[in-house]
Amino acid sequence: MKLEIISPPSWPARLLPAWSNLLEQTATASIFLSPEWIGAWWRAYGEGHEPRLWAVWNEQGALVALAPFYIVKMRVGGLLDLPVIRFMGDEGGGAEYLGLLAESGREEEVLQSLAGAMGSQCALVDIRGLPEGDALTRLIPKMFGERAPWPIHEERHACSRVLLPDDYEAYLRSLRSKFRSSLRYQTNRLVKNHNARLLRTSAEEDLDAHLDRFFAMHQERWVTRGDTGSFHDPRKLAFYREIAAAFLRRGWLRFYHLEVDKVIRASQFGFAYRGTLYSLQEAIDHSFHPPGVDGFGVVLRGMAIRESITEGLGAYDFLGGVEEFKTRWGTIPHYIHRVEIGIGLAGSLTLAGLVGWRLVKNWGRTHAPDWLRKARHFFRPPTASHQSHQSSLEFREEEN
Repeated sequence: MKLEIISPPSWPARLLPAWSNLLEQTATASIFLSPEWIGAWWRAYGEGHEPRLWAVWNEQGALVALAPFYIVKMRVGGLLDLPVIRFMGDEGGGAEYLGLLAESGREEEVLQSLAGAMGSQCALVDIRGLPEGDALTRLIPKMFGERAPWPIHEERHACSRVLLPDDYEAYLRSLRSKFRSSLRYQTNRLVKNHNARLLRTSAEEDLDAHLDRFFAMHQERWVTRGDTGSFHDPRKLAFYREIAAAFLRRGWLRFYHLEVDKVIRASQFGFAYRGTLYSLQEAIDHSFHPPGVDGFGVVLRGMAIRESITEGLGAYDFLGGVEEFKTRWGTIPHYIHRVEIGIGLAGSLTLAGLVGWRLVKNWGRTHAPDWLRKARHFFRPPTASHQSHQSSLEFREEEN
């Protein structure tokens, strides 16, 4: 095998369509490893980082593996900048399922070569979004951990997914009776009293206007609360615009809207790939209060699920978290892993400190008094993880 780092400007000429072909041939590949997603993410969030996208070629010159890594420098003690290897797409965009692309049966060979080539380039390995049960999830700690003097740190995080039947009424019967009745009542009430319909963005000429409405609804909600909102960051705006256009061209975009009396009042930004609809982000017009409908966010989600069943999709994925506002839709949990490995003495000592500090913070979240947690939330600057949960909170409030 031949390993080669390919720089972002060369991706279109050097890797396409081989990258797309490898994605389709890899049984466990996710849409978050597509050239559209990784390319848009790097253009939005890659500034200041070092790309390390490794292409692996076989003896005939065919692409057999792709490893979208990057290096970020971590300042330690105000003096030392430690290089940390991470997956492209792990911050800002909302991706949950990451990893590598590799031909089936060649995972161990590929990882062994990558670990040898990358070992001298980093002090820490911090990779997340590894699907549980995947061969790569099992092999990565083994291959990259050979140079780790101390134990590897692994975390397991739950995600939520609904397995969809062939019939929407059958799906509704699987839900708890109280929630099922509420969903039917609110949907019928809205449709009876208003000209309400599910709208899907399918034409390129409508995309910008629908995105503008989506961003405006989301931001208005959080700015009125004194928060920044997820879309205050121009990088995130640029990322969503690029990925929406790219996925629309590929037929993957599922940008749904609840239109009431010819005005969009709620939107759900998602995409369909390999039989699953991934719900990435939502927004609601909180200035709209239709009589008798307490939570029209729930109406939109119900319509989107019904449309997914009609389309023949087999699952509706909420991505990260197992909160009650997700489980009421009949979700089942599945898990992803985060793996952290200290390479050499400096990396291992740093990892020990990071893990220890994280344990302290988690203990504080559980045991600190309410007034202290509220004060911390009010004064802290917004983070990517904080922003990524804002739209989910928005729908949770609507559905309660």
